[in-house]
Amino acid sequence: MNIIRRCLLPLFGLLAALPALAQEPSRAPFLWEVEGGKARHYLLGSVHLLPEDAGQLPDGLEQAYLRSAELIFESDIAALAAPEMQAKLLAAAKADKPLKASVAPSLYERLVRRAADVGMPMALCEPFRAWFCALSLELFSYQHAGFRADLGIDQQFFQRALQDEKPVRWLEDPQAHLALFIDTTPAQSEQFLSATVDELVEAGTEPEDLLRTWREGDAEALEQVAGQLKARAPLVYERLLAARNRAWLPRLQAALDGDKPQMVVVGAAHLYGPDGLVTLLRQKGYRIQQADQGAAAPRRALPPQARLR
Repeated sequence: MNIIRRCLLPLFGLLAALPALAQEPSRAPFLWEVEGGKARHYLLGSVHLLPEDAGQLPDGLEQAYLRSAELIFESDIAALAAPEMQAKLLAAAKADKPLKASVAPSLYERLVRRAADVGMPMALCEPFRAWFCALSLELFSYQHAGFRADLGIDQQFFQRALQDEKPVRWLEDPQAHLALFIDTTPAQSEQFLSATVDELVEAGTEPEDLLRTWREGDAEALEQVAGQLKARAPLVYERLLAARNRAWLPRLQAALDGDKPQMVVVGAAHLYGPDGLVTLLRQKGYRIQQADQGAAAPRRALPPQARLR
């Protein structure tokens, strides 16, 4: 399961063009309840892209949303989608020399083969830094399979919260989110690209496998892949997962200590393992348990406008 897709709010996701979520056996995959002392909160491991036919959310997620007074996301989704932010990202991605001259020859060869597999022109990568090529390859691969970011769980809940006039907050400022890429060192950037290329061709990361992991709420599988990323690409793991979880903790604790029920929506990989939010919050004394999969609110398809950025 590609960890990069799990971490990057406006860009990545997890699923493939398979049957709609209404058919899932688990009503609340990767959903946790957090007792904050004054209120019960929800911590949801999100997927950031969904297939075209995924118009309904699992029942347990619907119930958690209805019970929440406020929503908290990784960053400000609206600000990240703004043209000025996208322009800033693109400007920072421009490289002084071609990508071929910037990365190891073996990595470049693997990249060329993978780009050919999905029909991505290398012109989308050659003028840019390695981290931007990783983003481009990731998006191209999954859009080619029918994925859309505006159908992701975080996007749907963000738009719905705006429509329902529920307050929305975030754990990291948009500038800090962009800095995850803009401020990468050459070594981090190359490791990012290498991890993306390798995960896209590894056994067990095919769309149906990824979908199954999320549908079944298979935390063990997610932890295993996170552990593999930590071993193979420690700079990427630390920058995109572990360090961010630690940085989010003060804001997250402040929200969980309040008296209004919160629904916190972050990429699923942020929840699990020794550096995950579930572990970090338990170490701070919070009582956390997986959400009850039993009682569920009636299914409700999101209105079309809720699927737009």
